[in-house]
Amino acid sequence: MDQKVVDELARIVGDEFVSTRDDVLLTYSASASTGYDPVRPGAVVRPGSTQEVAEILKVANKYKVPVTPRSGGSSLQGEAIPRPDGLVVELLRLEDITVFEDLRSVRVGAGVTFGRLDKFLNQYDLWVPIYPESALVCTLAGNVAVNGAGPGSTVYGCIAEMVLGLEVVLPDGTIIQTGTEGNPNAPGPFLRYAFGPDLTGLFIGSLGCLGIITSVSVKTFKRLHHFHYETYGFDTAEQAEKFLIELKQNEIHALFASLYEGRILDFFMDMLGEEYGIPKHEWPPVVASATLGRLRKDQLESDIKLAKQICEELGGHVIGISELPRGEWDERMWTFARSSYAHGWHWRILYHHQTPSNWHRSVEEIWAVMDKYGLLGHTAGFLTGHGSYNFYPHLYFDPQDKEEEMKVREAHRDLAQRLFKTGAVPFKLAPYWVEDVEEMKDYLKLVKTLKGVMDPNNIMNPGVLGGP
Repeated sequence: MDQKVVDELARIVGDEFVSTRDDVLLTYSASASTGYDPVRPGAVVRPGSTQEVAEILKVANKYKVPVTPRSGGSSLQGEAIPRPDGLVVELLRLEDITVFEDLRSVRVGAGVTFGRLDKFLNQYDLWVPIYPESALVCTLAGNVAVNGAGPGSTVYGCIAEMVLGLEVVLPDGTIIQTGTEGNPNAPGPFLRYAFGPDLTGLFIGSLGCLGIITSVSVKTFKRLHHFHYETYGFDTAEQAEKFLIELKQNEIHALFASLYEGRILDFFMDMLGEEYGIPKHEWPPVVASATLGRLRKDQLESDIKLAKQICEELGGHVIGISELPRGEWDERMWTFARSSYAHGWHWRILYHHQTPSNWHRSVEEIWAVMDKYGLLGHTAGFLTGHGSYNFYPHLYFDPQDKEEEMKVREAHRDLAQRLFKTGAVPFKLAPYWVEDVEEMKDYLKLVKTLKGVMDPNNIMNPGVLGGP
């Protein structure tokens, strides 16, 4: 990177918070996205305030330097991988937390992780009830930028459902505040839908291409203390799908509910079953794993009874192996990282939302692609929000086998097209959706028009939505 750019950045943040050292650049060339090639940036800058972020973007615009925002680096689809000789703006120094107990909300800086926030809120007996399974390193701002989900989402939906407002630095350095905090006289964040159009939503899932989120205001809830962990077995996909729908229809408080094919559970148990203390079992064709949670014990007991009744009326049975959902919930801040990296493979992931009643269609297409290309993978996911099922299937490959890696990339594109035809939708616009699904062209044209207006020099995470 041109030294005069580096010098201007240093004048903003101080010499110690900007680096062009080889070891630093190498560190920021990659993320948790194992299936994506690392790219070496030209410099890394670590601002300590929103104002510094604004000044940095003014410099980037002046010299037309591509910018990649980064927090914990736990994204899985290459969103935080920089452009060659570009600028990484790392936000972990933005770590303020402000609780608004009477408003039932909290504001956090872009460097605050879910794990740190959870520990902080525990002293108030509060929580934000959605956790990505990389919560010890994933920041709320980063999760908002990809509209993530995880344990807790079965009741509360994606992280977007928690957001009350955002502070964002636009590509030209302008600082905006959405939600009620846009009024400096407001007592804090209490309503997202203020001041007309939902500008908050414009930045949720934007992957850092429209600006840099520097703080996030989200809802808080009274912390739950009563839980029940259960597994339910079914002979058919239709029975299991109906079970999930009935959990929602009857307002059973399943914080995290997943469907597993029996053969996929066998695969997972070979890797991690002993570590989690899950007893060996001949799993039925489809297994529902659920963590039920309530404020009061009587509420929980009612949910347990009704879930069992629904399961049996549908022709299923209670398996009674609690260790599986307990492991998913109690270890929710790190279990994903453990299960994803316990083997030697790299992988590509294809996040998408499907209807619960169409769960089997995604499973069928995932297997069709794995069989067509001769690949290993899985079909895991979880029930999310009002009426959605969030899939995160992996396609595995040997990182030393370049031919197999190219095969996985081709399979990834093929699977995206197949899933779209089943009615599935992406919750973030990864390049394989952008470039390979013809039916999304007009929608993407509008998105790119907005980006062109807001970021005419195309400095903000260029290429993350496909194209240059």
